[in-house]
Amino acid sequence: MTGDLLQRIVIVQAAERLQGVVRRTPLAPFSCADERVELRLKLECQQETGSFKARGAWNQVACLSAAERAAGVVAVSSGNHGKALAWAAQRAGVRATIVMPADAYPNKIAACRELGAEVLLGATRAEAERLCAERVAAGATLVHPYDAERTLQGAGTVGLEIAQDWPEVEVVIVCCGGGGLLAGCALAIRQTLGRRALIVGAEPEGAPSMKLSLEQGRAVTLERITTEVQGLCPPYAGKLNTEICGLAVDSVVTLSDEEIFAAQRELVLRGGWTVEPAGAAATAVVLARKLPSLALHGRSSSDRLRVACVVSGGNPDPAQIAAVREGTA
Repeated sequence: MTGDLLQRIVIVQAAERLQGVVRRTPLAPFSCADERVELRLKLECQQETGSFKARGAWNQVACLSAAERAAGVVAVSSGNHGKALAWAAQRAGVRATIVMPADAYPNKIAACRELGAEVLLGATRAEAERLCAERVAAGATLVHPYDAERTLQGAGTVGLEIAQDWPEVEVVIVCCGGGGLLAGCALAIRQTLGRRALIVGAEPEGAPSMKLSLEQGRAVTLERITTEVQGLCPPYAGKLNTEICGLAVDSVVTLSDEEIFAAQRELVLRGGWTVEPAGAAATAVVLARKLPSLALHGRSSSDRLRVACVVSGGNPDPAQIAAVREGTA
């Protein structure tokens, strides 16, 4: 594998397809306790369907052939990708089937159905994968939530917008589940800013699939998942994403669930935004003071480190976000 991969998947091509369809979300200033840091947040919680997933879903649907459009699309998703694909398919007049785990947030299941998708519930991950495979065998096009070129190409437009809106950025922090958003943003930053900015992934300690994959040099499947942060705990990191991150990402930071939930509280209560726990993971790296020490070396309040964090989603469980706002979570 060579650096050629960093140029082959061109993020600006996806940006052209997404123009006028998805929102160009704000890059908003947000204060933090560390006076050495100038922090800005890329608010994908304000995106169509409430998450960055709309970008990859539309990029996928926009690239379908006439035959693929007629056959429909299918995906396995715990929520945000499913909702985004249902939205993109409805907009394009394409039939969508979303296979979801039975323990997915009820609001996310309902959202997929409200957007016209057929929802199939699998009691286990294996059953969900089987149901999806049956639809693919019958002719539907699989739209993978993260381990696919067109998905991560669309997701990468988040990083492209950060680079365009704040070319002076020095650190970009991106949450990581299967790695599609992290890989896509890493491609976008390298294709626009080169190596000037550090790229940092953020993962739960209880599901460190990308960190382990990069350490072992291959995509690994987790034997055990202990995090409660839905959306950041797929059983494996994407193979393509692992390859890209190995070339383009500088480090992956792991966080406790408590640190991620604490960051969510800050974003909800102090920022006033509706953010799900997974959406707060990148910001948690800064708020929990887990920025790479080398990046902060020599910095002061008069020479602050310019850090952008992606707030990836705003579709929390209604009961959970209510408890945050009431101060009981």
